[in-house]
Amino acid sequence: MLNYLAALRGIGPARHRRQVVGRWLDRVNLADVAERRLETFSGGMRQRFGIAAAFLADPGLVIIDEPTAGLDPTERRRFQCLLAEAAEECVMIISSHIVEDISGLCQQMAVMASGQVVLTGSPGLLTRELAGRVWTKHAAYGELSNLQQTHRVLSWRPDQGRLSVRVLCDAGQSAALSDAGFEPAEGDLEDLYSLHTGEVSQHVG
Repeated sequence: MLNYLAALRGIGPARHRRQVVGRWLDRVNLADVAERRLETFSGGMRQRFGIAAAFLADPGLVIIDEPTAGLDPTERRRFQCLLAEAAEECVMIISSHIVEDISGLCQQMAVMASGQVVLTGSPGLLTRELAGRVWTKHAAYGELSNLQQTHRVLSWRPDQGRLSVRVLCDAGQSAALSDAGFEPAEGDLEDLYSLHTGEVSQHVG
């Protein structure tokens, strides 16, 4: 299949085409299954095949949608390293809801809401605006509704039978949050997304 795609993209002659295909099979760790039918590949193998197919002709621009969706943690790490290496040779645009993809791969990012760009910049620089503003505590599942009424909740995440609730600390609230059992936390891209897309619950107090 890769030989066929390479031929369609004008990569030739045949000897050079085989060299290009062989090099990419090695890079995506598929050389040992090169003779297998594509339909027998796992999801992760198909993702790697897709990267090889995309980069056969040394493109200057590659656009990738949800590159690590459906991959197990180990395969996701391998795939992210492969993308990072490939991105050194071209401009790569990634669209993803997986925060780990953005923080680990992108030098510049944009947050979109309702089809509009609401925030742009480097992940590291953008998350600095959250310094000292994100606090967290563990809570029972039944407490979430009340916390959303009394605090600006950024997100909540299951954590071994409880919820890890993250809230935005407004000016002068740190003492009150501490008294309520919250502790300071490092803000991340998920917090940033919630803050800038209007998904922060507004407390009524």
